[in-house]
Amino acid sequence: MPEKGKRQLQAEQTKDRLFYAADALLAEKDYEDITIRDIISKADVSIGTFYHYFKTKLDVFYETYRVADHYFAEVVAPELTQPTVREQILTFFDYYAHYSCDQTQPRLIYLLYNARNPHFNRDPHSGMSRVLIAVVQRGLDSGQIRSTDTAEQIASFLMVASRGLVYNWVTMDRSYDLPNMMRWYLERLLMAYLPA
Repeated sequence: MPEKGKRQLQAEQTKDRLFYAADALLAEKDYEDITIRDIISKADVSIGTFYHYFKTKLDVFYETYRVADHYFAEVVAPELTQPTVREQILTFFDYYAHYSCDQTQPRLIYLLYNARNPHFNRDPHSGMSRVLIAVVQRGLDSGQIRSTDTAEQIASFLMVASRGLVYNWVTMDRSYDLPNMMRWYLERLLMAYLPA
C-alpha cells in the first residue's frame, strides 16, 4: 500500500475531527436534532471545510467505515497470527464484536443499518472485508477451507451474518453478550466450510 502524502493525511485528520464531533453529539441527542452547525462548532472547523469534505450530515456519520477499515487494517490484521485459519476467522469476528460493542454506539448502528446505506455494497476488496478475504483465501489455498465458493463469497456470507447479529443485538436493547454470541454463531457458520 503506497504511503500517504501530507495532504491526504491532513484531509483524513479533518474528516476524523468532524466524524468524532458528530459521534460525540450523537451520544447526547438524536440524529434529527443534530445540525451541521453543531458538528462544525464541536469540531472547531468552518462551514466551508465541512462542505469541502461532505455533502450532507449523514455523510459525516458514514465516515465510521473509513475509521473501522483503518482499525481492521492497522490493528486487527497484524493480530491474526493464530495457527489455524479457523482460529484466525474467529479472532477477526471477536474483534468485530468488540468493536461493535465498545467503539460504535447503538444510535450510530441504528443510523447506519438502513437500505439506502451505500457502504453495505461497497467494493469487497476494501477495508475490513479485504482483511477477512485474505484470511479465507489462505484457508482455501492451504485446504483448511473446502468449498467451491470463492474467498469473496465466503467472506461476504460471514459478514452478512455477523452484521445481522449486531443489528439483532441492538434491537434487543443489547440484552445479551455480543462477543460470546458472535463466537457461538461463527463457530456454527464455519461448519459449512471447515472439514470435520
